[in-house]
Amino acid sequence: MKIFHFIYDHVGNPWVAGGGAVRAREIGRRLAERHDVTIICGKYPGARDYEEGRLRFRFIGTKRDNYVLSTFCYAIKAAVFLLRHRGHADLVVEDFAPFNPVFSRFIATEKATIQVHHREGANLFRRYFLLGLPFFLVEAFYPRLFRHSVSVSEASKRKFRLAGGVVISNGIDPSLLDAEHFDGRYVAYLGRLHVHNKGLDILAKAMRHVDTPLVIAGKGRDEEKLKALFRETGASGKVRFLGHVDDDGKKEFLSSSMFCVLPSRYEGQGIVVIEAAALGKPVVVSDIQELAFAVGAGFGLSFRTADARDLAEKMETLARDASLRRKMGEKAREFAQGCTWDRVAEEYEEYLLERTKEI
Repeated sequence: MKIFHFIYDHVGNPWVAGGGAVRAREIGRRLAERHDVTIICGKYPGARDYEEGRLRFRFIGTKRDNYVLSTFCYAIKAAVFLLRHRGHADLVVEDFAPFNPVFSRFIATEKATIQVHHREGANLFRRYFLLGLPFFLVEAFYPRLFRHSVSVSEASKRKFRLAGGVVISNGIDPSLLDAEHFDGRYVAYLGRLHVHNKGLDILAKAMRHVDTPLVIAGKGRDEEKLKALFRETGASGKVRFLGHVDDDGKKEFLSSSMFCVLPSRYEGQGIVVIEAAALGKPVVVSDIQELAFAVGAGFGLSFRTADARDLAEKMETLARDASLRRKMGEKAREFAQGCTWDRVAEEYEEYLLERTKEI
């Protein structure tokens, strides 16, 4: 198969380098062992086309250091690229974002599959007021135009109201399952520093009432805003920022923590939750549907989304009870055993091969 995968995000993108970018790379690397795979990402300062093994990355858009301009240029130029090269691909996967639809459904027609992560819904109005209306409409209707779809969770599939399609979850590097871990002295947050999306303003407020130190690993355009929030809440003395961590650093960071926290207002599935589970770490998560799997599997505590006091109480519950952390950690590792990227990529490949038979 020759596959074009369109996704604005990339693991090196200073604005958006989240779970979608990781998923595309990890699945793409494995598919490229047997197929011709090109991932087309949005340009950012310093981005250059390159190959990772047999997997090709191509960047299109603008070199300007402006996120808004970058994302809109990507949408236009990605559609033009697809118009020119659609005959060269057997299948086209479009990772959906309401800010930069590629319109593959109209250009590649039956070759096109849309992949959805999380739905923002009314949050778009809270972030952008009336300017959020076009993005809200794109999110509400565009994915449903596709005959074929991949969702990262059942919750995402329901929220996008996708009648057909398949659910293929996120995964983890299998080496995490063999890594050493111990009960550390800090709470870990790992992820993109996007205050509203990731609920980091709620975490800053919660830390007023939590004694255990918090260590934050990750980068994002809201880093300075987040640091200011911790100063405003008087909790800056309890938090430390590590910045970006590579794969080895991530493993050490999570394995040395007490537990992991993910207070997101919306998520696709939350790769970091599965990564923490593989390292035997319980998690505290918001009670959105997409993260309920951690609670259901017995290694997560949930708090009422956007409720800083409830978040603080759940964090303190875990911080004070080593026995509870140990029991939840055991269940976490049991859950993570079936979540490797190898297994996910096999499932993804089977789906794509079935798609080629239908075209």
